Amino acid sequence: MFKERIFSIGISRYELTDIDNDLMCEEVKKSSPDVGMDGTLSVSRKQMNINNPCLDKLNHIIVSHSKYILSGVTGNDDINLVLQRVWGNHNLNVDICSPHVHRQSFLSAVYYALSTDGRIEFHSPWTDNIMSIIPESSMVQYNEFNSSYYTVYPKTGMLIIFPSNLLHYALPSKDERISVVYDIGIK
Repeated sequence: MFKERIFSIGISRYELTDIDNDLMCEEVKKSSPDVGMDGTLSVSRKQMNINNPCLDKLNHIIVSHSKYILSGVTGNDDINLVLQRVWGNHNLNVDICSPHVHRQSFLSAVYYALSTDGRIEFHSPWTDNIMSIIPESSMVQYNEFNSSYYTVYPKTGMLIIFPSNLLHYALPSKDERISVVYDIGIK
């Protein structure tokens, strides 16, 4: 095992108990369909207005935690951030089940207003390059140095904040799943 860690990627998970998840689910369901990266209309990804009063508490929580993360990463408490956009995901859609990153933002956040069997997988940007010369059959135990991916099993009320350029995707779920997603930038 290496004696020192010199680079790191982090994610933060929080259990939120004071969000009205029923109201949040209703807001996602009634929002307008969003246009995907390929220009097609997605009925499962919903545009949301960042100034919607339903999002006020969640916006505040996400800004607070994002500022804490940004301060820890930069050592600077005076950097301002902005919630760039927000959208809702209802059940499964092709866009989130394909590996992707969120461009033109620093952090992304996903809040699960409803999730019983959800899974989100994050992929290491460098493990496969380093480990490609070692036969997989040689692995006895996986750890942060040799794992290609990390899976989170979000339940209702979980908030995950992560670097926007971290490759990730949602795995299909059998149960209804509703999430609210943010892209967060630096002013």
